[in-house]
Amino acid sequence: MRINSQPAARSGVRCTCEAKVVDEPENGVHVSGDVRIGGPLLVVRDIKSGKSQITLVTTIALTFMQPGRASAKSACFMMGLGINMMVQKAGSALNRPVNAATGAKYLAGDDDVDFSLPGHFPLEWQRTYSSRDERTEGMFGRGWSVLYEVCLERTPDNPDENCMTYVAPMGRRIDLQAVEPGSGFYSPGEGLAVRRSEQGHWLISSDDGVYRLFEADPFSPQRRRLKMLGDRNSNCQHLTYDNHGRLVEISGDRQRPCIRLHYELAAHPQRVTRIFRHYPEGEPELLRRYRYDEAGRLNGVVDNAGQYQREFAYDDNDCMTMHREPGGERYYYTWAWFEGPDDAAWRVTGHHTDSGEQYRLDWNLAERSLCVTDSLGRTRCHWWDAQGLVTAYRDEAGQMTTFRWSDEERLLLGMTDAQGGKWRYVYDRLGHLTETHDPLGRVEQTQWHPVWHQPETEVDAAGAAWRYEYDERGNLQAVSDPLHQRTVYGYDRHGQVVRITDARGGDKYLQWNEDGQLMRHTDCSGSQTAWFYDERTRLERVTDAESNSTRYSYDGNGHLTEVMFADGRTERYQPDAAGRLVKYTSPAGQITRWQRDGQGRVRRQTDATGRRTAYEYDAYGRLTTLTNENGESYRFRYDVLDRVTEQTDPGGSRRRPVCPYCGGSRRAYGYNALNAVTAVIYGGERGGEIRHGLERDAAGRLTAKITPETCTEYRYDAADRLLEIRRRRHDAAEGGEPEVIRFSYDSAGNLLSEETAQGVLQNRYDVQGNRTETQMPDGRTLRYLYYGSGHLQQINLGRDVISEFTRDHLHREVQRSQGRLDTRRMYDRTGRLTRKLTCKGMRGVVPETFIDREYAYSGQDELLKKRHSRQGVTDYFYDTTGRITACRNEAYLDSWQYDAAANLLDRRQGETAQAGAGSVVPFNRITSYRGLHYRYDEYGRVVEKRGRNGTQHYRWDAEHRLTEVAVIRGSTVRRYGYVYDAPGRRVEKHELDAEGKPYNRTTFLWDGMRLAQECRLGRSSSLYIYSDQGSHEPLARVDRAAPGEADEVLYYHTDVSAGGD
Repeated sequence: MRINSQPAARSGVRCTCEAKVVDEPENGVHVSGDVRIGGPLLVVRDIKSGKSQITLVTTIALTFMQPGRASAKSACFMMGLGINMMVQKAGSALNRPVNAATGAKYLAGDDDVDFSLPGHFPLEWQRTYSSRDERTEGMFGRGWSVLYEVCLERTPDNPDENCMTYVAPMGRRIDLQAVEPGSGFYSPGEGLAVRRSEQGHWLISSDDGVYRLFEADPFSPQRRRLKMLGDRNSNCQHLTYDNHGRLVEISGDRQRPCIRLHYELAAHPQRVTRIFRHYPEGEPELLRRYRYDEAGRLNGVVDNAGQYQREFAYDDNDCMTMHREPGGERYYYTWAWFEGPDDAAWRVTGHHTDSGEQYRLDWNLAERSLCVTDSLGRTRCHWWDAQGLVTAYRDEAGQMTTFRWSDEERLLLGMTDAQGGKWRYVYDRLGHLTETHDPLGRVEQTQWHPVWHQPETEVDAAGAAWRYEYDERGNLQAVSDPLHQRTVYGYDRHGQVVRITDARGGDKYLQWNEDGQLMRHTDCSGSQTAWFYDERTRLERVTDAESNSTRYSYDGNGHLTEVMFADGRTERYQPDAAGRLVKYTSPAGQITRWQRDGQGRVRRQTDATGRRTAYEYDAYGRLTTLTNENGESYRFRYDVLDRVTEQTDPGGSRRRPVCPYCGGSRRAYGYNALNAVTAVIYGGERGGEIRHGLERDAAGRLTAKITPETCTEYRYDAADRLLEIRRRRHDAAEGGEPEVIRFSYDSAGNLLSEETAQGVLQNRYDVQGNRTETQMPDGRTLRYLYYGSGHLQQINLGRDVISEFTRDHLHREVQRSQGRLDTRRMYDRTGRLTRKLTCKGMRGVVPETFIDREYAYSGQDELLKKRHSRQGVTDYFYDTTGRITACRNEAYLDSWQYDAAANLLDRRQGETAQAGAGSVVPFNRITSYRGLHYRYDEYGRVVEKRGRNGTQHYRWDAEHRLTEVAVIRGSTVRRYGYVYDAPGRRVEKHELDAEGKPYNRTTFLWDGMRLAQECRLGRSSSLYIYSDQGSHEPLARVDRAAPGEADEVLYYHTDVSAGGD
């Protein structure tokens, strides 16, 4: 019986979910006594839970899980990756991976991700291949699987019905210990929690918070198939099977997302042939087609445009012999059968590619070893134990790395690296990494949440601690840094962050759509940015806080093809069948093209004028030659570990330069066993060398740099923060004081002070890490005031206001005060500066204009016109690739020509080449330009500039820094010297007398890489102030005529490029 189209039910029974109809007047719940439904109870439909089944089953999930046993015959091929990338390298026989212990071929990369769909629980369709996966009933054939094909099976040869085997992704079989109803355990080695409810539901969760719920397989009583995937926030993916046991639908909550699988091969009814995406409204979308050979093995993946993205071939033993990448490159494998002490299986014995890579794999199973030799004669060797865990690796240079593992959990306990450094790892009883000991004896510690398997406390080697708090669903709720500054996160029911409260109490808000995509972000100042999506859930439009919108278009495969900016300008992108960019059209219609090889590497770039840059690679993908637009080539050489050992520039020492005034150069590099650079050698055209030696500690940190002139030493704290730089010249008098620079930090890593020979800079910060004070060596203090998350609002020097800033909803500066003047900035809809108006009395009714500047741009963001109230109108002209060709205003006209590689030619626009003057600047060295002639040394540095007004000679130090200039005009010679500190900052300039002694010194104080102060010794000084933290745009200069005298504040009025106006 139905009432109002809904099934009727009497008091005390259930209707469509597990809730019962009840009559409890005392609780305000009534069942009408006027309606009676008689007769026996009848089940008319399955009762479905109103809660997620995962939520029901995980009632025991919040309790501490005792460690238990889960064993597999072979280790996961990703074992140890989270700790050390060296483990992954040593465990892979080939980069397109073949396992070094088992000889098995794997595929699990991005090329085999067929599609990814957004949702509260995103759906990623990742195909994986393992030659050791012997299942044949899967949807893609033997060796292939997707994560939705995991299952539980009764453990073979085990009479205990409570013992199951988990068939994990890629077909790994993990035997689980017996699990009674209502109990469970946690496997430290596998990172899996196994639970079984009183009702018999099996649940397996991993440390990443993904839950897998299994149900009885109606076609196999010994098997349980995957019913549902979920996360800690009860976001789920539901799996639906047809009457033949085939997976036919995967859907998220409210069918978002939803895909349906089709099976259309009569000879192989278990093979999926097409997958469609279904929408609540609209037509289904074809995502992928799959093709099979006569044996039912996957041999082709086709996108919705009919393009083959992947192709595969196999031998008679079902071993993969070829796979083709989306770009067309093919990779081939040969196989042989081996019987060893641990297994008997097919193993890869050879590999080659279309590009010419070749490898031979020589197995010695009695010794559990493998040697891989390529066509260049390079050999690397791998050793492993009975569990398939790599124990030693010798690289092509003969350097050995060894590993030590725990017996049961297969956890990495220690490693001795190729340099002899010893690493040690400690775990808690649940297999979480709690301590890492490095070769220097430093220790990093982590304490873990016993249920959520997430870090609760992390302590770095210097003792600074970060603390993490979680809510009842395992979502990160708060983070406290070493300074006890706390950031708090709020979530919706789907586990999406909806509020972030920063350490100062400011709130940011986020809104999400029903597909789990960000819709709106409101910052702590109330400014909003909105994101809009099309019916295919692709980003369609972004609207910023000033209501400017940028729009996006895509092709049928979801590749970006067009971007339309708020002012209507459009950029167009053309991808190839593999989705790689091959053509770009600018808003002005200028086209740049890229030609790629089968592996996607750029072989040739052609700009809008047809100029070409070419790239050549060897068979192993190493760049060997780069040829510029002039046809000149840079060449690269490598060692056996594929590290660059030499770069030869055009005209370098391997051939004589054509131009007698030009120098060519080369650079050579040396490395240590940990692949860190230990030597840089600059080779000159005439056989000279400048050698830089780099010394490093066992952790790879630079500890010393030795040049022909100096020795520089570096000292760090336990957290790798630089504490001291100490430099001494080789020719310094014995007992002389070295140059020393010292740094100090707070526990959060903020720089507190920098001490140099010019004085000490001291800094203070707010709770968000914004610098609020900088105290200069003379005692003056710069103070910064911010709003929101760090938007500069005011700069003060002592108690005096230097500048105040007004900002728009995008937090761009729209007005600043500069003494008695105010400067207003205006922007177009794409954020380009269009006007700067500087006035007196800006806050008055009729402000007086001081300087008015307007700017106009091309479709390619090139500055075309500048109108200046004092300098008039200036026009700029460009070629099709953005090189400036002419500049014209009322008092000035100039033009330029370039060679194909963008070197300036010695003629103006429209002029023809004079006799003997070519259209190419050899080796990128300009030797003559408008009456000036240049000469270079053998390292490519300018050493002479000659012109009608005189000659200048330049000297350089061993680190290629200008140290002296001699200016010769007739019989007059003036010499200038320059001094640098260890980081390379110029800290002094002076003049040199006839005996070479310095006088008239000026020293420079630096704040990081920004000039902070300039002092004329014993006389005046200038303090430099910049427009924002991290900015290099000068705002003001504060001059002091002599120590103790009053400050004079001078303001910079800059152009659109932040240069002087």
